[in-house]
Formats: sequence, C-alpha cells, structure tokens
Amino acid sequence: MNETRQLAAFVHDTSYTDLPPEVIESCRVFLLDNLASALVGAQTPWAKMVRELAEENGAGGPCSILGTREVVSASYAALANGTAIAGFETDQAFYPGSCHPGAVVLPALLAVAQSEVIDGRRFMEAFALGYEAVCRIGLAAGRAVEDKAGFHGPGTNGPFGGAMGAGKAMGLRVEGLVNALGIAGSHGAGLMEFAREGAMTKRLHLGRAAQTGLESALLSEKGFTGPTTVLEGEKGFLNVYSPTPDPTKLTEDLGKEWLLFDISCKSYACHMSFHPIIDSAVGFKEASGVEAGEIERVKVVTNPTVVRKHGDKTPKTILGAQYSLPFSLAIALIRDVKNPAVFSESTLWDKDVRTLAGRVALVARETYGGPMGEITIESAGGEYRLKARDWKGAPSNPYTFDEMSDKFRTYASGSLSEDRIEKVIGKVENMEDEMDAGSLALLLTPDMPNEA
Repeated sequence: MNETRQLAAFVHDTSYTDLPPEVIESCRVFLLDNLASALVGAQTPWAKMVRELAEENGAGGPCSILGTREVVSASYAALANGTAIAGFETDQAFYPGSCHPGAVVLPALLAVAQSEVIDGRRFMEAFALGYEAVCRIGLAAGRAVEDKAGFHGPGTNGPFGGAMGAGKAMGLRVEGLVNALGIAGSHGAGLMEFAREGAMTKRLHLGRAAQTGLESALLSEKGFTGPTTVLEGEKGFLNVYSPTPDPTKLTEDLGKEWLLFDISCKSYACHMSFHPIIDSAVGFKEASGVEAGEIERVKVVTNPTVVRKHGDKTPKTILGAQYSLPFSLAIALIRDVKNPAVFSESTLWDKDVRTLAGRVALVARETYGGPMGEITIESAGGEYRLKARDWKGAPSNPYTFDEMSDKFRTYASGSLSEDRIEKVIGKVENMEDEMDAGSLALLLTPDMPNEA
C-alpha cells in the first residue's frame, strides 16, 4: 500500500544528477519528436478549433500555442498544445500501458516554464519524471482499461503525467505531489466510442489531460487536497478503471528500471499497434519492385485486438483512415506513407487506395501479442511472405538524436525556415545549458508564408 505516496516521493527526491545519461538522451529525442508532432498537428482542423476556443477564453496569457503566433493562459496553452501534439497520430506511445506521455507531460511542463523561469536542467528533470510516472501508472492499470473496459487509456492516465511534470517543475513538496495526483485522478476520462466513426474527440482527450494535469498541480500549490491513495485505493484509479490492476508495477524497481525506455516513437502517422506491419510493407515496396496495381490480395495475421479495433476497410474520416490497418497498409503500398501529409482528404477518397484496402484480409491469432504479425502479398508475379516484428522507433530500434533531427526537419519544413529549424534542434540538443527553458516555445513560432 501507499504506492501513491511512494511514487510522489520518487518524483520529489530524484534530481537531474540522479538521472542516468541514457534517460536524458532518450528524453532529448522525445522532446524533439513532440515538437515535430506539434507543428504537424497544429495545422489540423480540430487543433484550429481548440485553438479558437483557447483564444476566446484564455487570450493575453504568457504561454505559446506551438506552431502559431498566439499566446494564451497556461491552462489553455496546455489544452491547445496537447491537442496538437496528439492531433495527427504522430506522437509517442507506451504500448504496454496505453500511454501517450509526450502529449500530456510536455504541454503542462512548457506552460510552467513560460509562466515562471526555470532552467534547462530543471526542465529535463521534470520531463523525465513526468514520463516515468505516467508510464508506471499506465502499466499498473494495463491495456485492459482500453481493450476491455472501453476507456481511452491515454485520456485516463494522462492527467497524472501532466500533474507530475508540472508539479516537479513548480517545486512541489511530497505532500503537494501526492495531492496533485489525487486531484488528477478525478480528471481521467475518454471513451473509445470515437473509433466507431473516427470522431474528433480522440484528438481532444490528451489535450484535456495535459490541461487538467497542469491545473491539478496548480490547485495543489494553493492547498487543494486530493485522496492520498488515489492510485491504489479501493475506489481509486486502478480498481475503478482497470479490470486487471497490478499496483506493484507502480513502484517495482523504481529508479532502477526505467519504463520510458520502452516508449515507441512513430515513423508513420497511423496507429502504433500496426506500425511493424506498415514498416514491413514499406520495405517490401522499396525492395521488390512490385507495383501496387499488381497486388491481388494481402493477408495479415496479427493479434485479435488489432483485428477487432483496426479492421475497417472503408473509413470515412482521416482519423478512421489512421486507425484502419487495411487502409494504412494500402497507403503504404501506393503512396509515400513516411510523409504525414499523405493522410489527407484526397487520399481518403482515392479509388486505388480504397480498392487495395478492400483486398486486405485480417486474420486473428491469439499467439500474437502487441504490434506484430505476418503478411502474405499475392501478386501477378508471385507470393511474398513478410514477418512484421520491428520498426524504426520501436524500443528495440530507437531513433538516435540525429535521426530524430532529420524527422523534425521534414515535419517542420512547412512551418519554419531552415535557420529556425536548426535553432530548435540546437536548443533541444543543449537544453541542460539553457537558463530559460520556456524560450524554446518561442522558436516554434512559424515564419513561413503558410503559417497556421
């Protein structure tokens, strides 16, 4: 028992010098990846709607909406930036715990950094500990929160990550962090029903989690209290939200084994659960010389959850396309799926993509766990069998900082000048030396003609 307090004490007691160099380097990669996602996500219709709401209700504050020239209150900046980072299926995921740490920790932390001056070491310290906290809470709840109960996992665990990232940066003491967790526990929300129609609510869940996580820390600072057993209690988060909770995961090897090493970065703007399959298809297209028009049938054998949740062959929205394994696979075989802009309205209704998606058959196999599978491609020239086990961005094949810098250059090219892009990369690379970490957000102000 007392896991909530133990986790809060760990966040409080751990300083920058306690963090292994590998943790700092991973967080540097994650930070740059989040900024790339924010610039892409800021261009979407749903992010613009949320931004309008933020401008109408939080105008005049000190905090930047990334990818724009707007400044609003800390709370509304967290909402808008969380929505943008998670807005186009490009943000990181911790698959075992159904978490999206970057979209909840960074917006809350950045709002603190722009509201009060904090240095780069404090920023990276809070970033890493917010990540680790939300991953542990997600793992303790397990994927059953989403796969069985029907809640959107990241929407339920996200406020805790935002609260810990912001609370650490604010310098809350242990009791303050305990209360921040307790308050955040009453904000977890998000229903998976969005997947049925590809509704925009999915985009909002993480923005709201970042916002309420930040507000939980701010309320705690004022003396507002929350339940001190919010995670492990009989009516606490784990027991209410999860059919299969395991509170031991909250503190097991805490500080010795870092779950954030198991976070995956995305190479494609679609659901992470089938990234290995998309990656295999990309490799096949590049190596085989087989034209998409020659493909007669595609069979994918993967885990039953992926088949059940991601089998729609005729999506009607962009989110539906990004959630559809057959449709994303067809895009990968026909278009340049490495470019996030390929998930567009024109692609959604492209006749060739829809025809090929209709030729994809999904087969469930219980022996497959996580995002793995086998692909059989039948064409006029023969049959090809592919194993889908890994992809660029997986924990077993992580991005280096240089590789993530190249990804950032691609994602930012429509918003920032080459000079501004290199300044962002340089600032992230040397974040520990920054005296004002919040100044990073100012470099994300667009300076291209087609700015958001």
